[in-house]
Amino acid sequence: GEIFLDKVDLTKLNNNQLRNVRKKISIVFQHFNLLSSRTVYENVSLPLEIEKVPKGEIEVRVNKLLEDVNLLHKKDSYPSQLSGGEKQRTAIARALINNPDIILFDEPTSSLDPSTTQRILDLILEINKSMKKSILIVTHEMDVIKKICDKVVYLKNGTVDFFGKVHEFFIEKENELNKEFYQEINVDWKRVKEVVQGENDRLIKVVFWGEKTHEPILHNITKKYDITLNILYGKIEHLKDNPYGTLIVEVISTQREMEKFLEELSANVYKVEVLK
Repeated sequence: GEIFLDKVDLTKLNNNQLRNVRKKISIVFQHFNLLSSRTVYENVSLPLEIEKVPKGEIEVRVNKLLEDVNLLHKKDSYPSQLSGGEKQRTAIARALINNPDIILFDEPTSSLDPSTTQRILDLILEINKSMKKSILIVTHEMDVIKKICDKVVYLKNGTVDFFGKVHEFFIEKENELNKEFYQEINVDWKRVKEVVQGENDRLIKVVFWGEKTHEPILHNITKKYDITLNILYGKIEHLKDNPYGTLIVEVISTQREMEKFLEELSANVYKVEVLK
């Protein structure tokens, strides 16, 4: 295959060129890969020692970074004395010490408890926004993608099944993801569809994205037409920068009113799907 970074194919570079590129790329391993015989300070300082950076500069940079990741008080501790979250933050500090442009994260939250996971995700998000670092994450956890990512590549059976924006991924792949990752929507679809009895009645799925998620769009449009709505299911989720929402609604009306209503609704929301 090919690997492009800033329009440069890395597979075509010679060893010296590739080594220079790699100096601007760091990695945080799934199981931390800390050296057990070195303290937190010494683990973080190792890349600078290899680069033969003066000791005085190393001390300033390492202490500043440990303070940024809230580990300065643990600088003399060994990995065996750290919690999982502290080990991960040490690994993140080590990845940041050379001021890389890109950081690769391999399953960064897989071995952490839920509360620690949220703190690590907050730290990664802060690195992305405040330090202006590009982040590439390999993960099986959908909550990581929702909170951190702008775009997603979904690999299935060894091929790229989807590449695009995060909200498009969750909207387009919702049913598949529910089955794949056991995130079943709590809806009894058989009973829901049985609710729709009238010949002209419809069961629709309405998807909202961004600021419109919190606006009374459905209410405002409904007032214009002679229709009755029965909301059967709803949810709102928050992605990195914007919310998106889903409603399952029974619409009761005449065919003429129904068509006009659905046309205007489709023009004002992200997506309308007629389920029945």
